[in-house]
Amino acid sequence: MKPKFSKDLLVYKQRKIKPALRIIGKMRQVIAFPEKECNLSYDAPTYFMYRGIEKFGHIRYDITRIPSLDLCGEHNKTFGHEHPKSPKGAKWPEVYEVLEGKAHFLLQKVSQLGVEDALLVDGKKGDCLLIPPGYGHVTINPGKTELVLANLVSETFSSDYSKFAQRRGACFYETIKDKLIKNPNYGEGFNIRKMDASKFCSSFGCFAPFKGKSLLEAAKNYENIEFLQKPELFY
Repeated sequence: MKPKFSKDLLVYKQRKIKPALRIIGKMRQVIAFPEKECNLSYDAPTYFMYRGIEKFGHIRYDITRIPSLDLCGEHNKTFGHEHPKSPKGAKWPEVYEVLEGKAHFLLQKVSQLGVEDALLVDGKKGDCLLIPPGYGHVTINPGKTELVLANLVSETFSSDYSKFAQRRGACFYETIKDKLIKNPNYGEGFNIRKMDASKFCSSFGCFAPFKGKSLLEAAKNYENIEFLQKPELFY
């Protein structure tokens, strides 16, 4: 599906859907160089979130637009968040699809002992990516054109943005010169792995229905996406 937009509105099945916005003024707490001058006003939007445009039970289908911007010396990105535990104790997963543009998904698993794992996963148009339980994540637009994403996620929980705010972003930043730099608020003793989306997801059995399909195609069979509502089924 190629989304259609009319200015800031998403045009979807004869509906015009308003986005939730994340403005530059609210992003400064998670960027690498908050003291740097930006060519953006305080209330300039950095990305647009169109939530719940389709529903599959308690699983919602969202679309996000991330323009190509210089975010005070970084590639434009999302704020970053984690998922809490479900009532049965498993953390909630999520699935993304790159609809337009190029994406870098920065995934991190952090405990009281520090960063246990950090990955930069490369995604191109048509790729789907599984966010495993227990990983916080940020999406970066490293390209010259707008990045448009879709995602499937349970609407049963609310994402937790607090740790990214407290530590001023993810454990790595990606600069506009395509350089990865460590966030000193995570300490030392860790590095970052790099891989493409298909290689990363191939080890998860529940990802199989998404290979070669769009999220909407996979979601036609609820059994394919049930693990998003029941994360204890994740494998």
